Amino acid sequence: MAKEKQKYILMIFIILAILLISFIGLVTWQVPYVVKESYTEKEPYEVQEPYQVQETYIDYEHLRYRVLERSYRDYFWTSGCDVWVTIQNTDNVGGYFNVDFNVRTSKGTYTTTSTSHFLTSGASHKFLVSFEGDYKSSDYNVNSPTKEVAKTRTITKYRTVTKYRDVTKTRDATKYCPALDKLLGNC
Repeated sequence: MAKEKQKYILMIFIILAILLISFIGLVTWQVPYVVKESYTEKEPYEVQEPYQVQETYIDYEHLRYRVLERSYRDYFWTSGCDVWVTIQNTDNVGGYFNVDFNVRTSKGTYTTTSTSHFLTSGASHKFLVSFEGDYKSSDYNVNSPTKEVAKTRTITKYRTVTKYRDVTKTRDATKYCPALDKLLGNC
């Protein structure tokens, strides 16, 4: 009986050892599983960015002038009149000027252009035209030449610039969980 008792104790000891080894295995054995993992990545993108530059261009401007005198004179010995405009070139360059006249007299209405005259900077000239009939009214228009003028203007241009933004992405990741926690549903 003592031998049977020893066998019985040995069996219990073996069963306990097997249970202990199994429990230790469940606690330390790692079971793999897959999860979705989020991460942030810098992603490039392109934008059109404005910038401004100064651009030189050629423009044309009329020469500056000043009207010094505008008048008329009726002839006392006959039916007729003189009409004139005296202008002075006040610009820094010279050019050919002329004057368009619209004159109304007792004999009708006339439209005429004076002969051109070159005026240097600061020079003046009397543009005179004669008409038939007694003077009633007049109007005039000075035709000044143009000159090239270099000007600048601001131009908006665009360039492509690469910028970066944070983008959240996901990936599959393998993780490990102890077998006992897996059995208990903890992972």
